[in-house]
Amino acid sequence: MKKQIANKNSTSKNQIPVKKIHDKTGPKKFKILELTNSLTHSAYKAMRKELPKRIGKCINTLDNYSYISTDSKEDIPYHVALEIEKYFCIQPGSLSNLPIQ
Repeated sequence: MKKQIANKNSTSKNQIPVKKIHDKTGPKKFKILELTNSLTHSAYKAMRKELPKRIGKCINTLDNYSYISTDSKEDIPYHVALEIEKYFCIQPGSLSNLPIQ
C-alpha cells in the first residue's frame, strides 16, 4: 500500500485561512515600544524581568500589549496601564498614542 504525501502547495476547499493576530508594523495604540527602545541594554533586561511581575502578567502579554495597532478594539486594562506609566515615570494618561476626544 502506498503512503500519501501531502503537497505543501496544494490547497483544499476545507482549509481555513490563518488569522494574523498582531501586525507588527504600522502605528501603535500605546507608546510601550518607544519607551522600551529608549532604554539601555541593562535597563531593558531589568525591565523585562521586573515589569511583568509588577503588572501581574507574563512577558508575552506585555509584548502583545506593545504591538496593539491603532485600529484594534483591543485595550490594556486601566490598572495595568497605570503601573506601566509609573514604571517608566511618565504622566498618567500619556501612554496612549491616540488623541483624547
